[in-house]
Amino acid sequence: MFWHSRSSRTALIVVLLLISLGAASMLAVQAYYLETSQRAAAEGVLSDYSALIADEVIRRSTAEIGYSGYYLLIEALRRDLQQLPGLSTPPLTALATSSDARLQRASKLAAGYFQMERPPARLTFFGFEPGEDAAEWLRQNLASPKRTDPGLLVLNAQIQGVSRTFVALSVHRPGQGEKIAGFEVNLAALNPWFESALNRQSLIPASLGHGRVSNSFVYVSIRDQGGVERFRMGQEQSHRPAVKQFGDAYQGMFSGFSVQASLDPQVAGRIIIGGLPRSRLPFLLGLLILNAGLVVTAILQLRRESALQQLRDEFVSSVSHELRTPLTQIRMFAETLLLERIRSDEERRRSLEIIDREARRLTQLVENLLQFSRMERKKDPLARVPHALAVSIQEIVDDFSSVTPIEQSRFKCELRSQVEAEVDPGAFRQIVINLLDNAVKYGKKPQVVIVGLESRAGKASLFIDDEGPGVPPADRKRVFESFHRLERDRRSVTAGTGIGLSVVQDLVARHGGRCWVTTGDRGGAKFLVELPLCSGNGVKDSPENLP
Repeated sequence: MFWHSRSSRTALIVVLLLISLGAASMLAVQAYYLETSQRAAAEGVLSDYSALIADEVIRRSTAEIGYSGYYLLIEALRRDLQQLPGLSTPPLTALATSSDARLQRASKLAAGYFQMERPPARLTFFGFEPGEDAAEWLRQNLASPKRTDPGLLVLNAQIQGVSRTFVALSVHRPGQGEKIAGFEVNLAALNPWFESALNRQSLIPASLGHGRVSNSFVYVSIRDQGGVERFRMGQEQSHRPAVKQFGDAYQGMFSGFSVQASLDPQVAGRIIIGGLPRSRLPFLLGLLILNAGLVVTAILQLRRESALQQLRDEFVSSVSHELRTPLTQIRMFAETLLLERIRSDEERRRSLEIIDREARRLTQLVENLLQFSRMERKKDPLARVPHALAVSIQEIVDDFSSVTPIEQSRFKCELRSQVEAEVDPGAFRQIVINLLDNAVKYGKKPQVVIVGLESRAGKASLFIDDEGPGVPPADRKRVFESFHRLERDRRSVTAGTGIGLSVVQDLVARHGGRCWVTTGDRGGAKFLVELPLCSGNGVKDSPENLP
């Protein structure tokens, strides 16, 4: 019931974490939508201002060029047609030499002049040759004109890929037929006219731009009916440009012309409250990723905590089993002695030996538990003294073999007596006993366990080689972790607490040595321990110099 309760709490925490992640995701999405909507509204305002600029460009351009340019030329031609029987003097020369400065300036808009009398349809050009294709096209259109205003005709065309605009006036005189005079617009000469019209003052009204938005923040591009750019102002902006057609302003003289206008986003703060909002998407994504990372980390920690708790539960179960076995044996044979059910001195002695063996097993188990507790709390100072390892190992093996049934394991020692190291005798004894107990517990039965000691490269090298199944390479580092047991051992009846080898590794490391496991010469597990020698046996190595 406790396990199910703990699993339910873990599952509930995971669900709550996932719900918090979902809520954070929804908040991030809503914030992104809000920021997007606000940005779209601000960009819409900029687009409206761009459209306002385009309208102002059209108004100023048509007023400047139409009234101060085309209008003067048209009126001069109209007077000539009404007063003279024909254009006896080339109009280009007459207008250019006029004493009227305004008329002289307007004459630069005409690339050349022409006249036509009907009947017959005789077309004459003054000051320019339009080319055969253009002349024929003009003759045909003047013969059947579609006027937008009585007596006024504006013709726009693309002739051999070139934009052409012609303006013509016609006058009917009794008995003389129809007389037509006009000029071709010099489209290349429009640039200074546009510049004069647009730069006279800011295209954004002072009431809207608060007097702080000059034309330096405005981009304007004017193109003719053929798409040729005739005027450009400022740097092109990709921010919501407005494109508008000139339409039929001044009887269609700018028919086909278009203007593209846009504002530099830098001025958004001067004309829009709060300015153009910056994209918060990277920040929102960063927060969302951080939140997701924290949730994933929390879930992993929960899984790790759950796995650790399971290992602790197994540890408690294993310790309980390990304690119960020797206690049962001790109690059973103690009761046999107390009730005097012993039939011979040999049985009495055997009962006492079993009690002694199980008491030693119990003592060793308790020592491991105490050492593990001290290891976890980082409290257990070592009293290291020079020690003859061979003598100590032999004593430990003799004591251990006395309580180990000979049908399980026999021990063979290969020890070099001159090897000495600075060790804590109690801690060293615990290291050797744990390794011997591990060899007996997981080795085959019967087997011969070889215990060896030698001096190598300034180190005291202890090894214990059994005849068991060995340790797979993938698990050779993990066997020294607390509570870790091989999967095959979990499924077996072999008892174990999972802390013996972790205690060995901790004690060896605190002595400035190292331990590891490899495959023995007989195919079993071979555990090796290296400890620094005393100065008399060689140079004492520090933990930092260990390989």
